[in-house]
Amino acid sequence: MKLYVLYAGEITCTDRSQLDSNSNDQNEIELANPIFLIDHPKGKVMWDAGLSDQLIEVEEDIEAWIFKLRMKKTVLSQLEEIGVPPESIDYFAFSHIHNDHTGNANYFKSAQLVMQEKEYHLAFQADPLPVNYKDYQELKDSTVIKLHGDYDLFGDGKIRFISTPGHTAGHQSLLLKLEKTGSILISGDIAYYKENYQNKGIPTFNSDKEESLASLDKVQRILDQENAQLWIQHDKAHFDSLSLSPKYYE
Repeated sequence: MKLYVLYAGEITCTDRSQLDSNSNDQNEIELANPIFLIDHPKGKVMWDAGLSDQLIEVEEDIEAWIFKLRMKKTVLSQLEEIGVPPESIDYFAFSHIHNDHTGNANYFKSAQLVMQEKEYHLAFQADPLPVNYKDYQELKDSTVIKLHGDYDLFGDGKIRFISTPGHTAGHQSLLLKLEKTGSILISGDIAYYKENYQNKGIPTFNSDKEESLASLDKVQRILDQENAQLWIQHDKAHFDSLSLSPKYYE
């Protein structure tokens, strides 16, 4: 099994206190925004879709509330570089449906969709639908595996979806077991950076604080049980330490 890390945009948060209920620091913080491709013998799995490739055409940062968004390299070009066209992806999964995770989802309309049932409802059945619905609207007719908790995709323990609600109602994280690298838990947005995770600082815009805290505790138990690394998706310092596609982990 191979794990590819793809660049999918950059984010500046102009008020980091909004990301951490235990902090009064209102300074800016730079955030990473990777997405991940897992090449398993039984199928290719795409985790998250990043910011939209269309942002590469915009010279200035896009401002969205406390966030400034930018894109310097397209997801599509990175997939082309490793010879993986979007239509060859077998499974596509959102950690959750915030716009920094949905931007290129329509590329993967031919894949099976893997979502927690509560997040699927928010994405496709809520009234009104999210403002970023256009990012993933072509997935509305995709075959979907609706989850109600943790799920082992291939039954071999190598790709496991972990239910971690709180940031959104159907938020999930991803637990991988690689032969050489070992176990990795890819966080989604249970935290934005290392100190945020360690201090259990809940973002002000999370859907449920108690669920968020319970999910943090659950993740720590899994990390201990699996002797796993925690990869916090938005942590720029960690992202800068990773080998990006076309290199891979195995």
